[in-house]
Amino acid sequence: MDNAVIIQNLRWDNIYLKAALKGDREGMAFAIADKKNGKVYPVDWFDPETGELTFNITNVGGAKMLTNGVWYLKCRADGGEWVPVPISMEVGYCLKDMDKVYRYAGTCYACVFTFVPVSDGDHMIFEMTFTYMARNDNIRKRQFKVEAPGFKKRFIKKLIYFLENVINVIYQIVSHITPKNGTRVLLMSESRCPINGNLKAIDDRIRQRGLDKERLKLSYWFVKTLEDDSDLKILWVWLRLAFLTARQDVILMDDYSTFFNNVKVHPKTTLVQVWHAGVGFKAVGYARFGKKGTPNPWRCCYRQIDYAIVGGEFLREVYAEVFGIDRERCLPYGLPRLDNYLDARRVAVFRRDFYDKNPDWQGRRIILFAPTFRGPSQRTAYYPYDRLDWDKIYDFCGDEYLFVIKQHPFILTPPEIDPQYAGRIIDFSDYPDINELFYVTDILITDYSSNIYEFSLHRKPMLFYAFDKEEYELMRGLHRTLDRHAPGKVCRTTEELLEAIRTGDFEMERLYRFVRENFDNTEGLASDKVIDNIILHD
Repeated sequence: MDNAVIIQNLRWDNIYLKAALKGDREGMAFAIADKKNGKVYPVDWFDPETGELTFNITNVGGAKMLTNGVWYLKCRADGGEWVPVPISMEVGYCLKDMDKVYRYAGTCYACVFTFVPVSDGDHMIFEMTFTYMARNDNIRKRQFKVEAPGFKKRFIKKLIYFLENVINVIYQIVSHITPKNGTRVLLMSESRCPINGNLKAIDDRIRQRGLDKERLKLSYWFVKTLEDDSDLKILWVWLRLAFLTARQDVILMDDYSTFFNNVKVHPKTTLVQVWHAGVGFKAVGYARFGKKGTPNPWRCCYRQIDYAIVGGEFLREVYAEVFGIDRERCLPYGLPRLDNYLDARRVAVFRRDFYDKNPDWQGRRIILFAPTFRGPSQRTAYYPYDRLDWDKIYDFCGDEYLFVIKQHPFILTPPEIDPQYAGRIIDFSDYPDINELFYVTDILITDYSSNIYEFSLHRKPMLFYAFDKEEYELMRGLHRTLDRHAPGKVCRTTEELLEAIRTGDFEMERLYRFVRENFDNTEGLASDKVIDNIILHD
């Protein structure tokens, strides 16, 4: 249903949360609803003079407090389905100031309210997380001492805490009895499988130089732990990983690793982050601290990083912020996967082989649609494909263009492409390496993704489809705004995208400026710099 009302102001008045509504509320009912079990508590207190809906946090019904969990303010019309009440953009920007702490029992306990803007697919709404917290002066235990309703939940939390400590103890024992002789190197990722990108480039270069036979013993770990929703299964995987990591001298990892949230790395082991991205617009890591899904301030793998490999001098500040480490630890070596990336022979061989396998694509101009995901984490990643007008895209393509979709690796649900669009709109998400696809791409359409980094080297047109520009900035956060820094034209609708292609309005001067700012390290191979300066210490 299209909501007849919208929240245009949200405020606290002691124990009352007040929402000022705009719109026709005739025949509408309101309630506070639990996200987990869908339980609904009606909210009947409405002030007709101020237009404010009010509920008492100390009594949602039956003289009961809110329980731990995530809550929504919902409405329904004439006995229909309960749906979240949307908020205005102004309320979205003010939610960061709504968080509230109520202390009780001296200062031993507290109720904590936090607010975040989210999307329900059609509107911006807000989630309110309510948590009972117990004071604990032990920093290690503080993260786990969260009151939970019921014995079972408390028992599971304590069990997981115990098992995580067991894994750490196993790691410490094995790591301290294993001599560190500088020969063992582990390449790993808990989110990307199989090996690719920067890790593959370094691995290939080690083998090209024969170091795997002469000086180094290589190990590999590529398991998508972050996709598993069972804590006990993850702990079993980590138990095996503990034995492997404990024996290493150097660990090269890509992306976030929850394993190192719980294990303290041996002081003689060097942990290196070879982040898969160059630079994009979406905020990641500590750059979005305080938003949903952000890293823990104490127990986070980023805190243990010895070095992070970044594309150039310009990006050192960006990734010092992302990883929460000193700028000096962000080494501007360039990205290993870009070593010889634009080699003419390499490009020619790929194009020949590609069109041999896809002969029907020969002579067609390829529009590659490669947006980033929506959602706070890998497990909840999605993309709202209903924001694309498939009919208009199909008609526009004609016999000249192909509209090729390359989903973000986190998105597991493919787009539903009607068979009538076959031959012009193609899902190519299973192709493993997007950087290779850039060799045959004529126009890239993306949004906040870091794929702009590699594609910009081709000096080919880019368009940015940012239908949710304000919502994304509120919910995810951006390093830099699209309007000022995007290396191409920013569009809000399918019609704008197609018109820009039709007229050649790509704003190419923005692309050339982006390349000048971001590529300052062109001497030598980045892979060799990592190998010589970090792995071999030569």
